[in-house]
Amino acid sequence: MSSPKSPDKSPKSPQSPPGAVEAPEPPARDGFIQPDTDSDSAYSLSTDVSDTESLRSSILNYKWVHGRRFHAYGDGTYCHELFRAVLDGKLYEAPIGKNPQNVLDVGCGTGIWAIDMADLHPSAEVIGVDLSPIQPNFIPPNCRFEVDDINKEWTFPENKFDFIHIRYMTGTVPDWTELLKKAQRHLKPGGWIEHVELWGDARADDDTMSPESPLKTWVKIFNQVAEKVGNPFFWNPAEEFEKAGLKNITEKKVKVPIGTWAKDKDLKQWGAWNRQFLLQGLEGFSIRSLTELLEWEYEKAQVFLVEMRKELLNPKLHSYVLVTTVYGQKPEE
Repeated sequence: MSSPKSPDKSPKSPQSPPGAVEAPEPPARDGFIQPDTDSDSAYSLSTDVSDTESLRSSILNYKWVHGRRFHAYGDGTYCHELFRAVLDGKLYEAPIGKNPQNVLDVGCGTGIWAIDMADLHPSAEVIGVDLSPIQPNFIPPNCRFEVDDINKEWTFPENKFDFIHIRYMTGTVPDWTELLKKAQRHLKPGGWIEHVELWGDARADDDTMSPESPLKTWVKIFNQVAEKVGNPFFWNPAEEFEKAGLKNITEKKVKVPIGTWAKDKDLKQWGAWNRQFLLQGLEGFSIRSLTELLEWEYEKAQVFLVEMRKELLNPKLHSYVLVTTVYGQKPEE
């Protein structure tokens, strides 16, 4: 099965950090996202069952249209489909060739990427590693999962993997340079590492987001959390790839709306998935950090989360987040 592509390319932000080769500018869309003057007319702003079922249906239809098997719906599906859409329907950007033999998915979560990767490359052994044993039991024969802490020493042989995939690991790694150096030791010479990240620092290119927006406050709060736990929430992945000694580094940045305010129909769909993903994960991701690490009263934390939800559901706010894809190659020996 080949990796499907959508006909349109994704919009990029205007600049890439130093140390990266900038991906080609997409011909069909520029960096500014045009708002829909009748935004959300076709999308409900509610978070009730009908809204969720509608989004479930959109994911099912999207997978069917691209000829892919639908795995059981569950946590992580919105996020997975969003990342896949950002990559033009692909599972990865790195030029790993047609027949990778050994693939590692670092911080695999529910395992959905590893399962899809195993389906796409049946001759490869795909291993997913995560601290939580939340992966399904029904998986392809060439896929397996291990419970381990990726911040400790890895048990795999060095020079083993053709491709190491990292996705959505913000706030979980104390030292990205060290993690990438460790990953590089376990890559074959000429192998590739790819890191895809959705950043939580929402922004707007117009004047619809005020400096006092709860979305701005969220960034300040989680910078405080990062200082407490020692794991950064915001960093420059391309620079970390360079520090780790990887070569042929390429970076791509894509703007992903929060909500359905964008005029472009694909961006409108991306925004619906992104908003639902954020709404679903907001309390689980935030409440312990606010109450235990920052010592907020539970009621104060809940009031803040209510304000966050209102902001996420505000159709007049033209907010978006960035998704970055960075890949680099281990030098040939």
